[in-house]
Formats: sequence, structure tokens, C-alpha cells
Amino acid sequence: MRSELESIRQWYAYNAVARQGYFTTLSKLPPQELTKDRGASFPTLLDILGHSIGGIETWIVRMSALNGTKFSGYTGPDVENLEDLRKYEIVVQGYVDEFFGRLRNEDLDRTYLVPKLPPWWEEDFTTSIRATLLHVVEHEIQHRGELNALLWQIDVDPPILDWDEFEKIEASRPSK
Repeated sequence: MRSELESIRQWYAYNAVARQGYFTTLSKLPPQELTKDRGASFPTLLDILGHSIGGIETWIVRMSALNGTKFSGYTGPDVENLEDLRKYEIVVQGYVDEFFGRLRNEDLDRTYLVPKLPPWWEEDFTTSIRATLLHVVEHEIQHRGELNALLWQIDVDPPILDWDEFEKIEASRPSK
């Protein structure tokens, strides 16, 4: 039986694999489709995917000091196109891998103070590593659903990845 931490790691691995499907799908669209304002949570397809990846970075960087050296955060170029976003995602995935490499089951209960950050939240609050990790999973899935709806509106099939297919992909990878 998997530990809780292993289950959470699996969700992060699932999201990482699913995210690659969006890069593949978006790479087939003309640049103007990627940058068209669609009136969604963030204006463009590129903005939505970038926000989703940015959320991972924000929370992993924030928590990194709790179990080792704090990550500095990404200092690369502004994301202006899909290739910039791919580069950013590689950096962020490195943070995720390093963070999980240091994380232990007992760390999930640790709490930390999150300072206010208008307009996202107006008050300081305390949360656990567990709650944050699960929030980040939900956040990415929410924005992938939004991307799916927007892709359907332009008659593009989104790259939906079910869990069974993910497990087949994982099983075919060489062991670490």
C-alpha cells in the first residue's frame, strides 16, 4: 500500500505527464490562437497554462525553506510564447522534483505562515504542507478543465489523460 506522500507524489507525476499533452496540443495551434483573449480566468490559452505552472512554482518555492534551502524562484524571461512556457515548466518541474526528493511523510503535517497577497487573499493565514500540496493539484486540474472547454470551443480535442493511461506510461518508464 502506498503512503500518503507517495499518493501525493503520484498526483504530481500525473499532472506533469498530463501537462505535456497540453504543450503538444497547443504547439499545433497557430500563434494567434494561443494569444487570443478568450475572456476566461486569464485572457489567453498561454496565460492560463502559464498561471497554472506559476501556481506550482509559487507554492513549491514558498514551502522549500521548510525542508531545506529555499529555492530562489524563476528568474528567466517573461513568458511570451509557448517555447518560453516550456522552458519555464522545465525549471518548475525541477523544483517539484527537488522538493519531493526531500519531503518525508511526517512533513505533511507541518504548518507555515502564508503572508497576505492581495488580490488573491487579504489576510495572513497558516496552512499545512499537505493542504498546500493538495491545493496545487486541484488548482492545476481546475485550469486544465478550463483549457479543455476553451479548446472544445475552437473544435480542438484536448489531451485528456485518464489514470489508467497514466499508469501505463509510468510502468513503461525505466526505474530510477
